[in-house]
Amino acid sequence: MKLLDRYIIKRFFSTLLLMLSIVTLLVVLIHSTENANAYRTYNLSFKQIFDYYCVFLPFMANFLAPIIVFSTTIWVTTRLTQRSEVIAILSSGVSFHRLAAPYLVIGLMLTGLNFYLTGWWLADANKARVAFEMKYLNFGMDGAGKSDGIYFKTGDEQYLYIAKYHGYNNTGYNVYLDTIKNGALIESIYAEKIRWNKTAQAWEFLFWKKRILFPKHEELQEGYSFQLPLPIDPEDFSINPSLKEGLTLGELALHIQKLLAKGDETARFFIAEKYIRYMTPFAIIILVVLGFLVSVRKPRGGISRQITLGFVLACLYMVMFLSAKTVVETQSEHPLLSVWMPNIMFTLLCLIFYRLVSK
Repeated sequence: MKLLDRYIIKRFFSTLLLMLSIVTLLVVLIHSTENANAYRTYNLSFKQIFDYYCVFLPFMANFLAPIIVFSTTIWVTTRLTQRSEVIAILSSGVSFHRLAAPYLVIGLMLTGLNFYLTGWWLADANKARVAFEMKYLNFGMDGAGKSDGIYFKTGDEQYLYIAKYHGYNNTGYNVYLDTIKNGALIESIYAEKIRWNKTAQAWEFLFWKKRILFPKHEELQEGYSFQLPLPIDPEDFSINPSLKEGLTLGELALHIQKLLAKGDETARFFIAEKYIRYMTPFAIIILVVLGFLVSVRKPRGGISRQITLGFVLACLYMVMFLSAKTVVETQSEHPLLSVWMPNIMFTLLCLIFYRLVSK
């Protein structure tokens, strides 16, 4: 590694650590102030709160990583141009692309680190964070224990609908179990109530009626109770989308397969999380390159324009990222394209700035 590379990398990571420290301090102050009442209500000890922030802060730092890295790139490069160091480097015979090399190295290093953190290490740490928030801060617990209008695919041609389900006693109400073949309903079971029989590991249908449809007639049966094993259990009704953050990439893939097989509509939240885990690392290297191209040119009249432009682009990226995430979680027809749209747009911006910058 040449002196130039060591110099830029050292400046970059020292600034990055400083920005992370500032952001971390602000996040702790804001978050602790907002949740001070909850901490007092549950009479939490200092150790419990400290342990929570030990896993919360890495989560927030990783969430804001693309913007922090982008801001760091702009600040470091702007300082180099302001002091005419970039001009001196280029005048000494170093090419523009050679000057950009350490930034690419930084981007690749941070991309690999981010992929490992989001895919495995942070996922394990988030299990404790999510459990704490659900228990004490009531995050993601709206309507906990109670679900309305639930659909499950219980077989190749069998579908289950439960109008209302109460998790505290594992009981569902106004239940339909339909069998559809070649687009036609051939059997329908209605029950006023179903409940989980833990001993038999089966669902008990209570006050049921069964319709069997033939081409020219139908049969009607009814009774008080019968048991039927179905490929669902009470845990499937308590799936909380917040839990997606506590799954590693392998666990996430298996969980998505399970939800899709059952036709569970919450699968879209986990699919969005999977795509975001792959998209975020690439966002870092894209933003490092863009930050370099935006700020490598020495402006006339100071650096305020570059910093302002960087701030606007950072806000724009965050808005696009959060919008894409919301779109995917609300049944986007092309979730992969929606999640990657911010990266695609900012890659195009990189190409535009590359053509405009003086080399």
